[in-house]
Amino acid sequence: MRLVLADPQPLVRAGIRRLCEALAGTDVVGETGDGQQLLELVARQSPDLVLLELQLPSLNGIDAIQQIRRHYPATAAMVLSARGESSQVRASLKAGAVGYLSKQGEAVELELALKAAAKHQIYLSPGIAHSVVGQRKSARAEDSVTLPRRQQQVLSLIARGKSTKEIANLMGISAKTVETHRARMMDALGLYGTNALMRYAIRTGLEGAES
Repeated sequence: MRLVLADPQPLVRAGIRRLCEALAGTDVVGETGDGQQLLELVARQSPDLVLLELQLPSLNGIDAIQQIRRHYPATAAMVLSARGESSQVRASLKAGAVGYLSKQGEAVELELALKAAAKHQIYLSPGIAHSVVGQRKSARAEDSVTLPRRQQQVLSLIARGKSTKEIANLMGISAKTVETHRARMMDALGLYGTNALMRYAIRTGLEGAES
């Protein structure tokens, strides 16, 4: 996995770089402390993953994630931040981040997060996940929807990061049937796009684990 790091504090970047490069199969191909320079680095290096702090000069982390998602879709973005407010986490995921790590977390979480990203799965630090679930009190329209059992099974596999082909194989159905389930779920829940469905799957999966 080729990484680019973005954090305004040089010493923090140095520590993160050392942790990343200690992991087998991980190569840090660039680093910066500036949001605009981050986009330039991504354009030059085409990394697999950007690990970034939200508080960046020139261009903040949320905007940077949106730009990366729009212009460099082959590059994923994961937040590594000192802040862990649920609003920040949700904004990051909405922008297209594939994970959110807390700087207060254990070093082993970094390895877990990178492995999840390599499998195209979303990773949240345990403390972050607990905060997001615990603070989510307001009702949403989709919360009143009860999906058929088959669609719930598909949703559960989506939350685990499974592809359409993998879901089809695991459930013994065709890929076309999986896509039909996806379309019907999005219609029933009032969600638009695969990313919105993925975020809903992750959120409901976390809440199920907390209940």
